[in-house]
Amino acid sequence: MRQLSKRDAPENVRPDGQEPQRFVDAEREYLEALPNKQNQTKFASSEFDQLDKGKLREVMHGEQASLCVYCERRLSEGCGNAHIEHWRPRSRAPQYALHWENLYLSCETPETCGRAKGDRRLAWDDADPDLPWPTGLDYERLVGFGSDGRIYVRNDVEINEITRRALNLAIDGQDGIAGSGKGAILNLNHEALADERRAALDRERGRMKKDFRDRTATQDEREERATRLLEKDPRPEFVSIRVAEVLETLGRGR
Repeated sequence: MRQLSKRDAPENVRPDGQEPQRFVDAEREYLEALPNKQNQTKFASSEFDQLDKGKLREVMHGEQASLCVYCERRLSEGCGNAHIEHWRPRSRAPQYALHWENLYLSCETPETCGRAKGDRRLAWDDADPDLPWPTGLDYERLVGFGSDGRIYVRNDVEINEITRRALNLAIDGQDGIAGSGKGAILNLNHEALADERRAALDRERGRMKKDFRDRTATQDEREERATRLLEKDPRPEFVSIRVAEVLETLGRGR
């Protein structure tokens, strides 16, 4: 999970052959009609399904540098292995069903990320706010990685308890919060996912060894390398754990 910058929404979100409509206008008309609908969840799904998803995915794919918003797996160029994820679910927050800042691409892996989340909120309970959109919080500052490929919420960063608790629940569920009795919302430490991160870590270590054969990389060289990784488009899969390896921050704050 990393902070993202949203690009402008598509100018036309209607299927080809229909009268063009800007995304912002579609949202405005939707919000005007929403209060009068008895079943707002059904209306939200109906209105969202009328949009041209391909046009939305194309922009989001670029925004996310081809990676899943949650786990950082690679998303195919045509997004055949991705779905449009509502950060705040339509069933819980129909007012955000057509809100551009609420829409991201998530991988299709059934045990993790958006498919595991379903219509659950990214929050500890109904009284708590949702985790902030990735446009408004630098998640890469809050999470760390171990050499075992697992992700965790760092204990050496300043973070309010509501956010910390929700983020722990999203990543690890009851394993991350003793006695919670709640399953992980995103399940980001699924065994297969941790294995994939560890493999990416090994590949990055191999590249570092090859490029700095007979010496240790300086801090400036490490920071430059980390910047290059983040500037690549598409970004390498599991870029955050790769950056942690390059900057020697694996296990920090665990």
